[in-house]
Amino acid sequence: MGVKCHARGTMLSIEGPRFSSRAESLMFRQWGADVINMTTVPEVVLAKEAGLCYASIAMATDYDCWKEHEEAV
Repeated sequence: MGVKCHARGTMLSIEGPRFSSRAESLMFRQWGADVINMTTVPEVVLAKEAGLCYASIAMATDYDCWKEHEEAV
C-alpha cells in the first residue's frame, strides 16, 4: 500500500480522547515509549481478550516533547 512504517518501537496507549501534558510525555519517554497513542484504547484491550491479532496504522499529530521546536497543541 506504500505506507511508510517503523518495524520496531514501543507504543504507550492512554485512554482518550485527550492529549498528555508535556510532563506526562517526558515521563512516558523515560519509560521507553516511542509513541503515545490514544486511538487504540479500548479496542486493543478487547482484541487481546478475544485472542484477535490487532494492528493499527496511525499518524502523528502532536510531536510534544519529541520535537522541541514544534508548536504545542
